[in-house]
Amino acid sequence: MSKAVATTTALPAGESATPKLPEKFADESYKLFSKVQVDDPSPTEAVRLRNKCVRWILPFLCAGYHLMYVDKQTLGNSAILGIMEDAHLNSTQYNWLSSIFYLGYLVAEWPQNWALQRFPVARWLAINLIVWGAILLLHIPCDSFATLFVVRFLLGLAEACIVPAFLLTLNMFFTYDEQAVLMPCMWAIGNSSPITSGLLSYGVLFIKTGSFSPWKWFMVITGVLTILFGAAVWLWLPDSPINAHFLSQEERAQAILRIKSNHSGIEQKRFKKSQFVEALKDWKTWLFFLHAWSQEMANGLTNQYSLIIKSFGFTTLQTTLLGCVNGVTAFVSLAAAAIILAKTRNCRAWLSVAAYIPPIISCILLLSLPWSNRWGLIAAIWIRATGGIPYSVVMIWAANCSAGHTKKTTVIGLYHVGYGLGNILSPQLFQPQYKPRYIVTWAVILGIACVLPMIIVLYLRWGLQKENKRRDALAAQGLINEVGVIKHDSGSGDSDSEEVVDARQLDLTDRENLAFRYVL
Repeated sequence: MSKAVATTTALPAGESATPKLPEKFADESYKLFSKVQVDDPSPTEAVRLRNKCVRWILPFLCAGYHLMYVDKQTLGNSAILGIMEDAHLNSTQYNWLSSIFYLGYLVAEWPQNWALQRFPVARWLAINLIVWGAILLLHIPCDSFATLFVVRFLLGLAEACIVPAFLLTLNMFFTYDEQAVLMPCMWAIGNSSPITSGLLSYGVLFIKTGSFSPWKWFMVITGVLTILFGAAVWLWLPDSPINAHFLSQEERAQAILRIKSNHSGIEQKRFKKSQFVEALKDWKTWLFFLHAWSQEMANGLTNQYSLIIKSFGFTTLQTTLLGCVNGVTAFVSLAAAAIILAKTRNCRAWLSVAAYIPPIISCILLLSLPWSNRWGLIAAIWIRATGGIPYSVVMIWAANCSAGHTKKTTVIGLYHVGYGLGNILSPQLFQPQYKPRYIVTWAVILGIACVLPMIIVLYLRWGLQKENKRRDALAAQGLINEVGVIKHDSGSGDSDSEEVVDARQLDLTDRENLAFRYVL
């Protein structure tokens, strides 16, 4: 474990202190700029570089999100494809298979984020994707609750790497404004997965192979696709702009300069205890954690949708097709969110608050509509899709509001600990005694998963806006510096040499670098 705190060196009166850091603790971008000297890209060059990064990075992230969500829905789809009968599961055991997946996710979240800092991001991601696909295939011989319990736990261990790796990749290649647009785009593709999984479920129902049930074919297809995708990530997804194969050496440097408005570095492979402690002491870290936990208290629905829709009186075939509508509504709502974010600035909080309104209406309808009104009830299920907007927006917002690589990975890790905790608890809301109306369940989801996160988002915006105004006032007084000092160890006992560099190359946190501004 490495300790690194940015010290300061005195400057003439009226100027702010300048951060000073040993060379080994500098951001990885410093090494590149030591070899290549380039000017800031022109507007035309910046657009060309952005488009190049979009073409090479975005397809991997979109495909990854989509495949991840298809994989996550394998249990929910399998519930109507025969797994309940083949593994002799009751409702309580089925709920625990949902929870144990996220217990594995929770256990692995910190080790996975540590590994993402220590090892090349894309390579570590590829390994976990291949392992994930292999574990999906291991579902096939399972014929009891105990065996499924084990493989679901292992699946959670592998998945804990996926979303943090995607977030780090976005942060390394794109500006914060671009990330705000790209994240909903990726989430739109990911949340449209019920279309794929619904059609796959419908298709495998027609495969007649005796004891090899349709749900096993579902696992075969999704497992093989995941392994193939993992291999593609290993071969073609770059770990960072510093080694992006589709960029020349000069373009790599310009790609980093292009995102300098982030006031953050690219990556740093040393764990910095000071940044870890700062993340734990930062008030916004815990509000983002609380948001992730509270919103995910509704995510137990992921593995319940098919069962709930079927309980309204639809056949198995009808249920598989009606489930596709969830994918359509999710895609449309998240695509609309991406368009709104592309045309506006600093409206993450307002968009998230607005997106919670349909889920609130959904809960009220599910609590009040008569059971005989099955089309009204299923419409209430469909309009919940906008709840995916604040999840995608706030998740990237948490990463954007944290600078310093160790601090950023810690905040992302804690956000997903909250995500995992919510997903462990949320399946337990669907207890057999609450069937079929789930009155208690919908009431809890309304308060904890809709109203509470809405309040958290509003408070976050207020607090971050207040801090931005304070920093603007300091900048107006000339009290903020945007340069730092790298100390070079001579190794001969003589005095260390020093080099003045852009502060973004020092891997400073958002608290250490007062030029940093929080996106809203």
